[in-house]
Amino acid sequence: MKEILLTLFSLTLSGSLLCVFLLLLRPVIQNRAPKAFSYYLWLAVLLRFLVPLGYGVSLPQPPQPAREIVQQETSLSDRQDRGDTQTAPIVSPSETVTVKPPETAQPSVPAFSLPGVLVFLLLTVGAGFFLWHLAAYIRFSRRVRASLAPPVAEALALFEQMSHGRVRLAQSGQVDAPMLLGVLRPVIVLPRDGPSLHPQALSAALRHELTHARRWDICYKWLVVLVTSLHWFNPLVHWMGRRIALDCELSCDEAVIRSMEPTQRMAYGDLLLMLAAQPKKAAPWMAAPLCQEGKRLKARLLGIKGYRRPGKAAICLTLVLGLAVACCACGMVDLRQPQTQPSPDPEPAAETDPYASLLDRYEDALSLSWEMSEYRLEHWPDLPNILINPYWYWQPEDPTERLLDRVGYVRRDLDGDGSEELLLGWVGNDIWNLDQGYVFAIYTLVDGRPVLAVEGWERSLYVVREDNILCHSGSSGAGQTTWSQYRFDPSAEGYLVILDQVSQPEDGDEAWTIGEGWMASGVSLPYTPFAGSGVRAYQDVLLGKTSFLYVDGSSQARSILLSEVPALFSPYSSYAAVSEFAVLDLDGDGKQEVVLQVTDVANDMGGYLILHQDGDEVYGYPSGRRTFWALKTDGTFTYSSSTGMEEGVAAVRFEAEGLVMDKQVIWATEDWEAITYEVEQQPVSQTQYEAAIAAQAQKPDAVWYELNEANIQQLTA
Repeated sequence: MKEILLTLFSLTLSGSLLCVFLLLLRPVIQNRAPKAFSYYLWLAVLLRFLVPLGYGVSLPQPPQPAREIVQQETSLSDRQDRGDTQTAPIVSPSETVTVKPPETAQPSVPAFSLPGVLVFLLLTVGAGFFLWHLAAYIRFSRRVRASLAPPVAEALALFEQMSHGRVRLAQSGQVDAPMLLGVLRPVIVLPRDGPSLHPQALSAALRHELTHARRWDICYKWLVVLVTSLHWFNPLVHWMGRRIALDCELSCDEAVIRSMEPTQRMAYGDLLLMLAAQPKKAAPWMAAPLCQEGKRLKARLLGIKGYRRPGKAAICLTLVLGLAVACCACGMVDLRQPQTQPSPDPEPAAETDPYASLLDRYEDALSLSWEMSEYRLEHWPDLPNILINPYWYWQPEDPTERLLDRVGYVRRDLDGDGSEELLLGWVGNDIWNLDQGYVFAIYTLVDGRPVLAVEGWERSLYVVREDNILCHSGSSGAGQTTWSQYRFDPSAEGYLVILDQVSQPEDGDEAWTIGEGWMASGVSLPYTPFAGSGVRAYQDVLLGKTSFLYVDGSSQARSILLSEVPALFSPYSSYAAVSEFAVLDLDGDGKQEVVLQVTDVANDMGGYLILHQDGDEVYGYPSGRRTFWALKTDGTFTYSSSTGMEEGVAAVRFEAEGLVMDKQVIWATEDWEAITYEVEQQPVSQTQYEAAIAAQAQKPDAVWYELNEANIQQLTA
């Protein structure tokens, strides 16, 4: 309701401003522009009052008082001092964190809101105002039409010479001046009583009313009534209605006297005076009578007396002013409070985290499989050797034990300068007895940019003590091992200041005890694993950047790339290819699978491969070419046996032994004569079977996409 109220007030304010603008223009166009121009300019104002469209014009907002700003800041500080705020945990930039707002008691909503009551009152009074005018017009129109009589022959002959056929002519004793009534069936009504009009005066009166009919002025008047009813509370609207009525008569008078001589114009003015002197009978505002009284009559007589044809300068002026009014009418005052942009986070990750882009590069590097070592060396030569050296991408029998799937990062201020360093190391402690949380890279900031300060690998291992002292174990591989203790100092050469050092065999066997004691003092760091490490995303598999585990029913799954799939279905064909893929939830567990279609020469079917993600691994399950026909969005599909003696509808589920197909609707035969039907493992009749098949056909089809990079990038795993 508040939006309706603001829209209504915006319309009334916008229309009022445009109305005042026209009022200021009147001295400029009073005796220069045609009267019809002034009359039709009001149409732009009426539309501005009605149409809630246009480019927004916001009113200047008062500045927020300084006291309020200080109060807000003080309140925030108080809440922080009391510990009301919570500290958000440090998470990976790649992770999505959902922060739930604190639960607060919701105030009860009153049954009647103030905006709702105001809208109801405004619209109710407006509807009553409109219905009152409508009832008055209907009552007057019925009374006049009930008393209509044919006009005198002289008036009818004159009318037939001027009329264009849409308007009728009649006379009635219920009117005291020539008048136009009706929209769909307009009729010009002449007074039956009163003085008879001279043919010349009658001709001018008829021409005046026919001008009203030709311009549809009755519709114009009803539009004014509609605007006045909607904005009844705005006094400027009522003044505008009276002004439009006067401009309507002035423009019609101008159309009548345009072709008259001065003496004829004076006679037309005398006609208006004569009709104004007759006793008046009540007529609704929406009718178009010829004569009016008071100031309106005076303005019309002055307009007739001072009429002159507009020149070229006046025509140009009207065009310029019309364009200006039209542009102003397109604007609308916006009373809604401006949407204040939320103040930026004091520490947005993308802008204030200097390590964000570096972590993104690690994400990309770790998303590649070990087979793409050359590609990795080419695109990430500046990353630590341990990440790009293919030696570390070893393939153990258990894919979950890959070392680089355990790469993570943590931030820690090693030198106490208030600026955190970025440490990269191992997540977990069950691989190669890495129970001290070894660090293989340390980045620090130099002029706001991350710089690789310390790097280690399999024979150069670092750990961090609780007091941030770095303990190092380095081996040359020839029986020489050195243990060192360092203090991290960005101002020192090599970023490390040596504190103590022992070596073996120089310092004897005691060096082993001392050195291994230093290494054992390292703390286990809370590393955050990279979301891009290991095989995790369908995108990477489809792009050929990483491998997946192919499960073909044998005892051991094997790691392959997508480029190897066609040869698995058609080993002797060079035309086999993965052509299309569909993304949907096959087993109803809320997670998506990818169904790949493998084709051979002439688009002959080779089969299907289903990609299913379980944890960090993507598994690929092959399926025959007679499955996954007419695949539906709910994961069901049509299948057929290799012999053609069974067909129906099935779905799949994923078990430890692989892909399992559950048959939901079955048509089967053994001898092509005895046919059996089943639905949900229950025998049914042929009619019930056909109904199940028909219901399956009505389900929405899954969408198949051509296998190309553009479509793969849109895939959401």
